[in-house]
Amino acid sequence: MILKMQKLTLIGFLADKESLLRDMMKKKCVQIEGPENIRDYESISEMTVAGVSQTYELEQDLAKFTSAIRAVSPYEEKGGLFAKKEQADFSVMLDQKLYETAVLLRDEINGIVKQIAEQKNASSRAQLQITALEPWKDLDLDLSVTQTRSTALMYLTAAADVNLEELEKDLLEASPLCYIHKVSSSSEMSCLLVLYHKDAQDAVMEVIKGFNTNRPDFASCKGTAAENISLLKSQIETSTQEIERLTEQLKAAAESAQLLKTGSDMISVQIDDQKVRENIFQTQSVFALTGWIAEEDADKVKKLLDRYSCYYTLEQPAEGDDPPVKLKNNKFVQPYELITEMYSLPTPDGIDPTPMLTPFFILFFGMMLADTGYGLLIFLLCFIGLKKFKPDEGFLKSAMQIGTSCGLSTMFWGVMYGGYFGNLIPQVAESWFGKTITIPAVFDMLNDPMSIMILSFLLGAVHLFTGMGIKIYMLAKRGHLMDGLMDVGLWYLILVGLPMMVLPAVANVGKILAIVGAVGLILTQGRHEKNILMKPIKGVMSLYDITGYLSDVLSYSRVLALGLAGGIIANVFNLLGTMPGFNLIGIIAFLLIFVIGHVFNLAISGLGAYVHTSRLQYVEFFGKFYEAGGKPFRPFQANTKYTLISDKEDK
Repeated sequence: MILKMQKLTLIGFLADKESLLRDMMKKKCVQIEGPENIRDYESISEMTVAGVSQTYELEQDLAKFTSAIRAVSPYEEKGGLFAKKEQADFSVMLDQKLYETAVLLRDEINGIVKQIAEQKNASSRAQLQITALEPWKDLDLDLSVTQTRSTALMYLTAAADVNLEELEKDLLEASPLCYIHKVSSSSEMSCLLVLYHKDAQDAVMEVIKGFNTNRPDFASCKGTAAENISLLKSQIETSTQEIERLTEQLKAAAESAQLLKTGSDMISVQIDDQKVRENIFQTQSVFALTGWIAEEDADKVKKLLDRYSCYYTLEQPAEGDDPPVKLKNNKFVQPYELITEMYSLPTPDGIDPTPMLTPFFILFFGMMLADTGYGLLIFLLCFIGLKKFKPDEGFLKSAMQIGTSCGLSTMFWGVMYGGYFGNLIPQVAESWFGKTITIPAVFDMLNDPMSIMILSFLLGAVHLFTGMGIKIYMLAKRGHLMDGLMDVGLWYLILVGLPMMVLPAVANVGKILAIVGAVGLILTQGRHEKNILMKPIKGVMSLYDITGYLSDVLSYSRVLALGLAGGIIANVFNLLGTMPGFNLIGIIAFLLIFVIGHVFNLAISGLGAYVHTSRLQYVEFFGKFYEAGGKPFRPFQANTKYTLISDKEDK
């Protein structure tokens, strides 16, 4: 259900602000709104927003913690997917000494990371230099020497497409005293040493410009290329050793990773706190805020606020207000709020579809996957995961709870269809032992798919009728019962009457229901039209909506389609597994094909069942009544990533 909200308006003394906000954060039941919502109150409209935002600086600090955590993560002992968060009292989030210690560790780790990066960069630069010097390693000449008193030396690389003979010819024409020495050559380039008289400098350079050549920069080199390569390799070795030493420091620091995570959560709490402060007005002596609370938390909030000398009011939402939405359901239904939220929360004055969605989701998922073996695997994985690992509240826990109920549904429909990892038992019995075994089933999916198709359509009709009934209820709740009966109720008569007409025993009754419904729609659907001529036209045109209803019903054929596809794929893998025969190699091949094949089929069929079951809820079911667009209720609280805040102080 959707919890009713109350609007909180609070004015308190500035001296109590810090303590009151801390208590609110611990209670986790007040959503503090922005300044724009408080300007409706003339008495406080001239207050100024408190302080300049420090959110940016805090987010920079958080980024530093994130970087440090990421650096030690590869060396941290992993807790796996179901790792539990570290538990701590709220007071830990406010421990300044602990935070300062975390900052020191953070800065130390980030400093080590910076040093490692510098060493890696130095090593990379050295390796690039080695690559550039390798072609010159056979040249027994100091690379720093570029000239004598009367001659100049030029180190030159020529691309593979350069005609070296033509280049040499042109250089000799420009400077008869020129000398060209080929140092090395490869498929990519040639390395040349060019000696020429200084007087021919301009002429030589003019020739070089006409060819695809380049002049390597050896300005930083002292000695021969081989000597420089040896020195650079020594530098790389030194950098490697330094990186190893620094890495060992990171490994040692990983033992204190939890301290980093606690520091990160401390910053997150400060960020949440600061964002709220930006939504608070204050003067030199008082502060003011507005917000929302769930009506069921009103007593808790009153008890808190009564401890302070402050003025506050709790009011019902006024016309034009847009309160946030908070859902509350029993333990069985609550996990399926995840399905609702993936679509969108309902409007504040709408209806929570989760209780109605839940049984249909479980039903259709089981029918689409419909294999006892697959259902058992899903159930056991999720059930054992919940009991053994006890995941924290959130997506993972809800998904596993959904998995247990959907696994049971899959097992049930697997028994109905006679699916036990497809036709595993009959296939093994026939292929290996020459015996025929028939698994009892209520529905024969392969030989009699029409019975399942009819069942799917009937269940789909119930699904749609439920959605239509909810629409009537919503309209009646808002004082528009007659609109609900005319716009929705009349369609009940048509949609029930039309199928009855094909049954001889009740054909006449069905005809009457369909005619009454159709006439009723013609007479009522144009009631809002001002033009009297358009009223019957609008009524007649409304009958075209029958195509939409028929299309919706046909959508439930996917229940059969997915169940049939998954069953056939399972049977194919069983056939392939038994083909090698009943021998050692055959058994090994069977086990490999069985495991790989059925895991693959379970993955794609399970995903398909989830996607298409969700589609039936979102398109066919929600399309009949659902009003989406609600804003989620986001209470002022400590949103931590690594630490589970104990709520014992909240009681």
